[in-house]
Amino acid sequence: MKSSRWIIAAALAAVIAAGCSRQADINGTGLIRLDEGVYAFIAAGPSSADGLGANSGFIVGGEAVLVVDSRFTYNHARQLRDEIRSVTDLPIKYLVNTHYHPDHVWGNSIFREEGAIILARPETNIEMERFSPGYRDYYRDRKPDVFEMIKEVELALPDSFVADELHLDLGGIEVVVTYFGPGHTAGDLVVAVPSKRIVFTGGLVSNGYHPNMGDQGADFGNWLNTLDRLFDTQPGIIVPGQGQAGDAGMIDLTKSYIVDLTGLTIDAIRRGRTLSQSILEIKVPGTEGYLQANILPFNLQAIYRTKIVEVVSPRVEMDMPTGFVVSDGAGGPDAGMVQWLVQSNEGYIELELRWHPTSMSEVILEDIHGRMARYAGSEDGLYDLKVEGSRKLIVGEDVVPAAYGRWAYRRGTGTRGGGAWLWTMTLMDGKLYSMRMITNTGNDQILEEQNITTLEQVVSTFRRKSSGM
Repeated sequence: MKSSRWIIAAALAAVIAAGCSRQADINGTGLIRLDEGVYAFIAAGPSSADGLGANSGFIVGGEAVLVVDSRFTYNHARQLRDEIRSVTDLPIKYLVNTHYHPDHVWGNSIFREEGAIILARPETNIEMERFSPGYRDYYRDRKPDVFEMIKEVELALPDSFVADELHLDLGGIEVVVTYFGPGHTAGDLVVAVPSKRIVFTGGLVSNGYHPNMGDQGADFGNWLNTLDRLFDTQPGIIVPGQGQAGDAGMIDLTKSYIVDLTGLTIDAIRRGRTLSQSILEIKVPGTEGYLQANILPFNLQAIYRTKIVEVVSPRVEMDMPTGFVVSDGAGGPDAGMVQWLVQSNEGYIELELRWHPTSMSEVILEDIHGRMARYAGSEDGLYDLKVEGSRKLIVGEDVVPAAYGRWAYRRGTGTRGGGAWLWTMTLMDGKLYSMRMITNTGNDQILEEQNITTLEQVVSTFRRKSSGM
């Protein structure tokens, strides 16, 4: 980072007192005047009607206006535009999308109509195109009341991309847009007004809301580094992605949330707790009143996805095809479990590997049937399995027995569906390795056979780990 970064430490001491004196004026929701020419629009709450809690804001210079995030629906965006027009008639020249999530970008078209140039990271452009249709389908199929609010939305992609840092002169007031790398998403941007010591953080910082750690592009390590760098700039006022504006203390609270939840989750994995168990058990101390608690399970899922293999550290490996992701796991190198899955147009595929020490010298079909019976009697079993037959399977350098048949979701899971399954076991270095494989293709038998063949090819690559998995 250059020494000309947007906050110069030597200049801060002279304005700290002024910054602190403003704090009493920035609490609340709706339109908040943070300083001369700088405004936040703080969402009233987490409901869809309130824009899912997503904040926005705008900066007014002597010549033009810059808007930070366009809100969730066209009506939300129009409300923000009307608030801007209550302050100034100057042209809205720029709109910065801090990241791609719908509650921050689906109002873009309203500001494009005003002539705004939409600025974002290239990653944000890619993710808007990739994920917006899925979000739209979700609301149409699962939340028709919300779909009524967003059905007129047409995606307005960025006009120009921000590199590491962009300086914009609005006429007597400079705005600096900075990319610190992936954090909350792959393309997070921070918008700062250095002369006022005000920072709009997007989803990198939350205040009284559970931070959303579940995005596929999230990078927890760099997110923490970014929070440290933001804190070191000594901002006077933070406008978080969600929650009321406040001081830099909320940066530390967000960091503590990520660190604490990650530590609790890693400990649970080491203690042999699966994801479903951790969702029921893990709470972050001090967050009892946080809004959007429904995000917590997705945060746990994201930590499991990124940390399982590192924590469990199995002593074997397999060649996983593109698209397979780690979804669950527990334990350690001596006894544990890792689960991979892929869900696409080719259907659902799941592969679960379990291992533990054994004195067995040979695996026979009855051993597999016994393992299946224990699975059927366990609380973790999601599937009822019906045996249709057995055959031999290549697992690494060995030919071992395998059972196969049909499966369906257990009663009480709230899910319907079923398909084919295959189960095998093998021995290596004094451990018994059990591999359960399933696929669900919606009764497409040709695709089902292809998926089972893919799973057979995966387990055929089973071997001792030669390097980091």
